[in-house]
Amino acid sequence: MTSSIGAIVGYSVCTGNFVLPFVAVVGGILALQLMKRRVEDVLEDESIYRISEKASRRVLEIFGIGSALAGVTLIVLGKHQEVGYALAFSACIIILLYMIFYAYYSMRSLD
Repeated sequence: MTSSIGAIVGYSVCTGNFVLPFVAVVGGILALQLMKRRVEDVLEDESIYRISEKASRRVLEIFGIGSALAGVTLIVLGKHQEVGYALAFSACIIILLYMIFYAYYSMRSLD
């Protein structure tokens, strides 16, 4: 389903048709919702959530450290400073978002 929507969007962009991608995305969302309603079995359990949490945290750590280092390196070298600032600020925003959600979920679990 997703790959066919991607193909339709790609074809539409190449041909300059901007109505077809909208129709394809909305139709795909509706089709996926209809398919989800038919499923009655449990598809996820606690282990899947734990694996997802660990993977998300690792991606956050790697991207945060990598983008911060790459940003500072580009800024110090004086090459592509705009990209360096963008990477550094994105690392700061991701860390700030992490802290906000961490505080929210830690307070929520105490109630």
